[in-house]
Amino acid sequence: MTDSNRILVHRIGDPAAWSAPESSSYVDEAHLQEVLAASPHWVPGVPEGSFSVRELYSSAGPVDVVIVAPDGALTVVECKLESNPEKRRMVIGQLIDYAAAICADGADRFLGGWAARGGPDLGAMLAPEAMDELRGRIGTAMIGLCLVVDLIDADLRRLVEYLNQVTHNGIAVTALQLAYARHADLEMLVPSTYGGEIAAAKASHASRNSERWTRESFIEAVQDPADQAFLARLFDHLDQHDQSPDHGDPLWYGARPGGGLFFHLCGLKVPPFQLAIKGDGLAIKGTWQGFSKVAGHAGFTELAAMLGQDHTGATKFVPVAGLDPDDLWDVAERTARTINS
Repeated sequence: MTDSNRILVHRIGDPAAWSAPESSSYVDEAHLQEVLAASPHWVPGVPEGSFSVRELYSSAGPVDVVIVAPDGALTVVECKLESNPEKRRMVIGQLIDYAAAICADGADRFLGGWAARGGPDLGAMLAPEAMDELRGRIGTAMIGLCLVVDLIDADLRRLVEYLNQVTHNGIAVTALQLAYARHADLEMLVPSTYGGEIAAAKASHASRNSERWTRESFIEAVQDPADQAFLARLFDHLDQHDQSPDHGDPLWYGARPGGGLFFHLCGLKVPPFQLAIKGDGLAIKGTWQGFSKVAGHAGFTELAAMLGQDHTGATKFVPVAGLDPDDLWDVAERTARTINS
């Protein structure tokens, strides 16, 4: 039996023999996209209740299908038919390029593109912590990759295995085969997956070996004496102005090792900046592209200028070396009160 005849059909009670369906192929790749987008939970690791859009625009081009899970996890999907002349290794490269572009474009551009494609309002559909998770995954490039095809071959399995070995534990690389057939008014799908168990093992390993920062562990991780003094002075200001217990911990702790500490000054909701350890040094980054409600807010003008950046453009980490912690605090406090007003 050839691959093209791997599905046979037969009506109960019909004396005729089993036969091949009238069609055993998709109309085109857009047809495959449509089938997948209607049921994104077929992708390994993607739960039921996840949301999807097709042809989401990125700076690298339109992404076939983008999936957001209820917990904020993000997966990009490229759909390719066996008949497509592109080599599988080229398709994998394209998939990685899309994920890199989403990361570089930033969360606000992603959400704008999602809305432009008619996706559900994620701000309303996701819990606040899930929306934070989505933004965090975009900012740190923790984006799942899945290639959806009508036939998984040995080359694709090899690529999936290799990419899972060399990528971060938080990045799932999977393949989904959706064999399709149509007979009269009946459509048939035979889903099978590859890479899901490998990705799950990676995620399990990551959960056992990662944890969020605490104030104490972050302080211990800062090695440079000047950075230590800078951080200590900021914490002095934070503790003097902390409005706890009504507002809880004024710090939000990211995951170790690459996540940062967000400073919620004066108990206000949107933090004006975050600190992280980049290489061997302490670094700071403004949040004018991190929260959609204050994206590009004029209240960031002074802080952005202090960091040598533009509040209407991209934001990036810069070393704290050369900054005065008292001056930074004064500017950040004015910024926090303005953007949260």
